[in-house]
Amino acid sequence: MSNTTNLVLPYLAVGQAQKHVTVNESLRRLDALVQLTVISATTAAQPSSPADGAVYIVPAGKSGANWSAYANWSLGYYRDGAWEQLTPREGWLAYVKDADQLLCFDGAAWTGLSAAMRLSATDRILGRSTSGAGPAEEIAFTAQARALCDDASFAAMCATLGTWRVVDRVSVASSHTGSTAETALATLTLPGGSLGPNGALRITAVFSYSGTASAKTMRCRLGGSGLSGAQVANLASSSASSMLLQRMIQNRNVENAQIGPSATTGSSFGPSSNGIFTASVDTSVDQPIVFSGQLVTAAETIALESCLLEVAYGA
Repeated sequence: MSNTTNLVLPYLAVGQAQKHVTVNESLRRLDALVQLTVISATTAAQPSSPADGAVYIVPAGKSGANWSAYANWSLGYYRDGAWEQLTPREGWLAYVKDADQLLCFDGAAWTGLSAAMRLSATDRILGRSTSGAGPAEEIAFTAQARALCDDASFAAMCATLGTWRVVDRVSVASSHTGSTAETALATLTLPGGSLGPNGALRITAVFSYSGTASAKTMRCRLGGSGLSGAQVANLASSSASSMLLQRMIQNRNVENAQIGPSATTGSSFGPSSNGIFTASVDTSVDQPIVFSGQLVTAAETIALESCLLEVAYGA
């Protein structure tokens, strides 16, 4: 062999004259490759007046008297007024000045170090399973755990885990008096696509009202404009002072078909002689959830004390 295996540095030959030439050639290459720092990995046009010792990663689409003949992703090394092509080996690292980025050569191209790091053939992370000093260890990283870390939002994380999440709420009371007309007390928003074709929507509200014999009616609607949406709940009460309203509505195989318990059952829970709730609201887009109250006696009061929307995504 006349060169070293990894950095291809020229060996001195036995009885060689002008030994300093060969030694200096090796030193120049070491100067370029040890602690490898490149000016850029995206500059495609061969620089016309580079600094001596400058190194570039030569990208695809490169041009120039020398670079046009170089292999994609090779190193263009300028020294002593001339360009030299250096061939990277798999596993080499290079710091890119213009991007403040560390790249790794995988044998075919340069990629970001974080993307190139792999600890094993299966998904794993590096850390400690218990607190304390000592070397880090490989910890099994399941496909679901990786999907959770890859999720871009809390909503996506909840979808991955299959858990409920709060999408909207009101905790400031809103009251109505002085009229027997149905009056909107609060409007929450169901985000479009938050349910998916088989997701569930849970609606919870707390009402308070005058504890008299005349009826007070609490309603909740899904979709529509104002008070025109599909009635999820329509509950009347008298001779009491408060009510917890709760409904769970579920999409059935598509995002515009819903099913749930009867809207007019005598309370939020328990059996009903009325049929189940069905609707065809398009939940792929934002939809309002409207809470309202209606009085028989205008001098009385009805108040929505708080309300909450939760969703569990279902694919």
